[in-house]
Amino acid sequence: MHKPKTITRTFVRSEKTTNDYRAYRQGAESKGMSADPFKDRDLLAIKSFTHWLIVPNTFPYDAIADVSHMLLTKRDVVFDWSLLTKDELAEFKILKETYLKDTYDLLWENLPNGRSIPGHFHLHLLTLKRESVANTNIV
Repeated sequence: MHKPKTITRTFVRSEKTTNDYRAYRQGAESKGMSADPFKDRDLLAIKSFTHWLIVPNTFPYDAIADVSHMLLTKRDVVFDWSLLTKDELAEFKILKETYLKDTYDLLWENLPNGRSIPGHFHLHLLTLKRESVANTNIV
């Protein structure tokens, strides 16, 4: 019998989104399918570049961010920086220095222990939640 993987809650997702994500992953595994949320990435694209796509995160980091998108390679490549082509890396650098810095607060890379989808190269693009607070201690 196949033992399902444990999904831990890291508090970047709300409890509801964590539960939805857990159900999605368990449903795919029980059917013997890969839980690949990027399979329709071209259809989901918010923005398309030569080598990269920006897509909404189906299971967003909604506990900490108002906007939770992902930057994906257009081609299928596992999450390994050394496997990106020179052209992909060059375009990534341009995007980071222009569009991404003007559009998002945070470019987030999950390291190997935190990757739930290591089979496709992707980075998280976040606009963090904010609230106004009075600061009476300004000198």
